[in-house]
Amino acid sequence: MNRQYFAMAGFWNLILLKGVVVKRTLLTLMIVLIPLGFVGTATDAEAGFGLGLHYLATLGDIKDHPEFDSGALGFLAVYSLGAGLINFEADLEWVPNYAFGEDLWEPSAYAFVGGFIYGGVGIGIGNYNGDWLDDPFYAIRAGVKFAFLDVFASYRFQKWSDVDTGSDDLNSITFGALFKF
Repeated sequence: MNRQYFAMAGFWNLILLKGVVVKRTLLTLMIVLIPLGFVGTATDAEAGFGLGLHYLATLGDIKDHPEFDSGALGFLAVYSLGAGLINFEADLEWVPNYAFGEDLWEPSAYAFVGGFIYGGVGIGIGNYNGDWLDDPFYAIRAGVKFAFLDVFASYRFQKWSDVDTGSDDLNSITFGALFKF
């Protein structure tokens, strides 16, 4: 009788152990697959390019420097990819004659949540006069999408320690419009 008891106990331990493994596997699958349901399937993914204009109004202390223009107009080229409520965007901005007669190039990346009305965060870094800036900028952006038109506003938190102007505060509010195709 002892043999049968131990054999039966071993069987139930094996079942319980497999149950734990099955529960862990199911939990892991749920953690991975449920968020993907909100993103959508690969066939729902939308990708596209866009071109637009971007106005930067510098609010930081650097705007008071006599050779710095506090308002600048830039040109944007973007690539966006997303599905459902999650979207990503890679931007390249060119601002001619940004500061002190030099051009500024700024690649950046954003992550957005929303559809018709959206919001998100981004990071980017500038290339000024052929050199990369020491500090990246961080941005908060909100916008509205109409068919092929994307209109947005953002706030950029940016420092510019590479120039000797008495201040490195380059924070700015920006407004833009993109035509996406």
